Amino acid sequence: MTAVLSAAALPHERQEAAFLPVAGNGRGVVGYAIAPGGDHACVGGAAGRGQHGAQSRDEIDRMRDTNLQPERIMDAIGLRPGMTVGEAGASYGYFTFKMSRRVGPTGTVYANDIDAGALATVRERAVSEKVANIRMVLGEAADPRFPRGDLDMVVVFDCLFEFSEQAAWMKNARRYLKPGGRLVIVDPDNSKMASAHFLSRQQIHGFAQDAGYAIVATDDSFLKTHMIVVLRPVK
Repeated sequence: MTAVLSAAALPHERQEAAFLPVAGNGRGVVGYAIAPGGDHACVGGAAGRGQHGAQSRDEIDRMRDTNLQPERIMDAIGLRPGMTVGEAGASYGYFTFKMSRRVGPTGTVYANDIDAGALATVRERAVSEKVANIRMVLGEAADPRFPRGDLDMVVVFDCLFEFSEQAAWMKNARRYLKPGGRLVIVDPDNSKMASAHFLSRQQIHGFAQDAGYAIVATDDSFLKTHMIVVLRPVK
């Protein structure tokens, strides 16, 4: 059962499965971080890794816009107006608000993170900008705990490599997808970035196979540092 909380009621420590009606996600640090307890908390993304220094979040976001081409990614994964989408590891909302604009007023984005303080921070942005189609969901390391099981798509943007329980999370994510729904992973490709910190495409495919997904062919050749893996449940 999900608990409905106000932004003022959200502490900065992890809580269990909170769902707030109008909200977002966020964090005030740029780069990568591990959330309290060692769980995933993606901050800034791979495009900003090691380069955050004195850069502002706006500067980091502009760099990510250039390097990751989020509009083209949304085209590639088939994100359309009216869709209902879950985002896991949403952090400070870089991709959340872009998806919000894409799905439009008839769509919904459920922004998920395990950090209640992060979710409360971007809730302020959603309220300030009068964004009405974002909901936020406080999940767990192995389970996003979205409040519905008919999502068109669940998206993990620039973050799966930071999850502490990747295989279990992918298995649990299946139950939130409608028949024909897709799990989309946009993650740094260690064959392109030459870092053992990131996952390989083969590792993600292995997690997917174990969790009962099939690979859906997707063109990610336009990305210099990242890969797009689209999956559909098969069993």
